[in-house]
Amino acid sequence: MKTKTLMLLCLIICIGFTQLSAQTLMKGAVVAVSTYTITLNPDVTMNQFLDFYINKYIPEMEKNYPGIKEFVLSGDRGENKNQIGIITYFESVAVRDKYYPVENGTNSSDAVKAAEEKMKPLNDEASKLVVDAKRVYTDWIIK
Repeated sequence: MKTKTLMLLCLIICIGFTQLSAQTLMKGAVVAVSTYTITLNPDVTMNQFLDFYINKYIPEMEKNYPGIKEFVLSGDRGENKNQIGIITYFESVAVRDKYYPVENGTNSSDAVKAAEEKMKPLNDEASKLVVDAKRVYTDWIIK
C-alpha cells in the first residue's frame, strides 16, 4: 500500500512539474501535493467547480499570495481516481512559512489574514459551490 501511494504521488508530482511551464523548479522550493475528496452542492457540477477554481480562484489567489503558484490535477486512474489534486508551488520554505508557519496550524499568520481578507468574495462564492472538501497533503522540498 505504501509503495502504491508513493508511486502515485511521484506520478502526480511528475505530471505537475510538466505543467509548471516556463518556470524552473528551484532547489529549496516547496511543492505541496494535496488530494481532495469534494462534495459539491446538488446543483453544481464538477466542471462548473473546476472552471471557477481554475479560471477565477487561482488567478486571484496567486495575486494575493505572492510567491505561490497553484495547479489543478484530476485523478484519472488508481487510488485517487475521481479526486481532485492540487499542486501548490512555494518559491521557498520561507514563503511557505510566511503563510503557514505551523503544520496544520489553527492560528492564521498575518500574511494569511491579509490575503484571506482580499479573497473573501471568492471564498464566499466557493462556499456556494462546495459542501465539504476533505484534504490529504504532503509538503515536499526540492533538493
